[in-house]
Amino acid sequence: MSQATRSEERKAAGTLRRVAGYLSPYRARFAAALSFVGLNAALELARPWPLKIVVDNVLGGKPLAVAAPLELDARGLLVVACAALLALQVVLAVVSVLQNRITIGIGQRMVTDLRAELVAHLQRLSLGFFGRRPGSDLVYRVAFDTFSVQSMAMNGLFPLVTALTLLVGMSIVLFRMNPFLALLFVGIAPLLFVTIRFVGRRIAALATTQRESESAFFSETQRGVGAIHVVQAFTAEQIEHERVMDASDRALDAALKLYVFETGYAGLVSVVMALGTSLVLYAGGLQALAGTISAGDVIVFVTYLASLYGPIHALSQTTGLIQGATAGARRTFEVLDADPEVKDRPGARAIPSTRGAVRFENVSFSYGDESFGLRDVSFEAPPGALVAVVGPTGAGKTTLVSLVPRFYDPTEGRVLLDGVDLRDLQVRSLRRHVGIVPQAPLLFPATLEQNVRYGRPEATAAELAHACDLAGVTRFLPQLPHGLATKVGPEGQQLSQGQAQRVTIARALLKDPRILILDEPTASLDAETEAFVMSGIEKVMEDRTTFVIAHRLSTVRRADLLLVLEAGRLIESGTYESLHRAGGLFQRLHEAQFLPAPDVAAGAQKNGDAA
Repeated sequence: MSQATRSEERKAAGTLRRVAGYLSPYRARFAAALSFVGLNAALELARPWPLKIVVDNVLGGKPLAVAAPLELDARGLLVVACAALLALQVVLAVVSVLQNRITIGIGQRMVTDLRAELVAHLQRLSLGFFGRRPGSDLVYRVAFDTFSVQSMAMNGLFPLVTALTLLVGMSIVLFRMNPFLALLFVGIAPLLFVTIRFVGRRIAALATTQRESESAFFSETQRGVGAIHVVQAFTAEQIEHERVMDASDRALDAALKLYVFETGYAGLVSVVMALGTSLVLYAGGLQALAGTISAGDVIVFVTYLASLYGPIHALSQTTGLIQGATAGARRTFEVLDADPEVKDRPGARAIPSTRGAVRFENVSFSYGDESFGLRDVSFEAPPGALVAVVGPTGAGKTTLVSLVPRFYDPTEGRVLLDGVDLRDLQVRSLRRHVGIVPQAPLLFPATLEQNVRYGRPEATAAELAHACDLAGVTRFLPQLPHGLATKVGPEGQQLSQGQAQRVTIARALLKDPRILILDEPTASLDAETEAFVMSGIEKVMEDRTTFVIAHRLSTVRRADLLLVLEAGRLIESGTYESLHRAGGLFQRLHEAQFLPAPDVAAGAQKNGDAA
């Protein structure tokens, strides 16, 4: 056996052990399901005997070997045998329904437990993790790959237990009846299991490819639909159509290969089963002709073969599904095995309150590649200060403020709150004191009120109204059909960009945070609304430490501390007036924004002279 094969088997065994862990809480239900498996096996063992009685004792006239309480003639014995056959089949049907109900229930609970753990773990993972993986792929893993535990339990474990139970029970009965035919009977079963074992490896590889190609198709489709306004604006429908259909073709091709292999595999198992049946039927027929056994005995053997090979055949048909489920389980466990890059240190403490003093000490940060988003940044923001962060696109402004709520941890240096390293504070406790207004407004498909209350659902009606007033939400409420009860639609599509941004501002204000982070909060607003909203924000910024990322430099005139970033470095810091006179990057940015371009100014002067 090669090293790669042994490694693959160890991985498979590890996956099975982890799946078994989700079965452990339902041991009692599992034991009940196994008892039904045993009952089912006992009924299957009894099923051929009424046929044997009909053939040997009714039609063959052979005296019944078992003493009966009543003396029955051939007609009466036929009635009893037929009634027994019907009763056995009815009980088998009832037992099968009960067994499936229990096993499906166990599988669904396992899926629920796995999804709950996976979603909770995703919520603990750092933003860097999500930046390296398509969101649609993670959605696919939560929505579809989690079904792997149910598939492995329902289509793997129980069919296997059923087949083994029947094999053992039937072997015992048949060896007592006829050892030679029993050897033929049992000799075929290992061949079937060997076929399942070795062919299953190829199916596992094909199933993994099929899962990955389906996930890629899911991602491409979601991207195309999610960016439909951009697609239509740039008349790129044909490009996106070809991209999605290419992913679809790859997914369908992978599914076809898996299906063809599974079908061929099932055919091979059917041939092996037919071989076993033919051998037993031929040998049994010769013995029956020789008078060694009865025709009823041959029927018992053939019926047992069908009863045993049925579950094994079903197991072989679902081997692809089982292997695919194993691939899905591995994809799920891959996410669960990802460690949060930002997590609580041992002994990290909660902070019931904070003054809001923030200090960066020689902070550098890298997203994982060789380039640094920040390099050797140091500054101090006293409690209640307004800190404005400006600089060209890509300078590291968003990266800097993202370190305050610990969306990331510094690669070098440290960030302190009230003199305490943020890594010594509990993450959730820290973030309760931080409110954020993102640059791109993000709303949930709920009512406007639910979006504002998102960070603080217990807020009073008066507090809700106050936050809406400060953010300017109250100004456009009369335009909405149901006011605060209006559903904003997916991603807030029922609102304008400016209205959606005001809702996110109200959400941050309602949280009443000690530290407020505004990432270009008025970028989507017109000048009049911007002035109104900024006046409201300025009221709530009193006694709060506030970080404002601003491209419109007019919004940061009253900043207590102005940080100027370029290529991840802090190259200037000071007040608005001091930096405006310093002749550095801030002055150049200011002049570029507020002074007319040279050709425009020259044109204006020429027109003035002509006048």
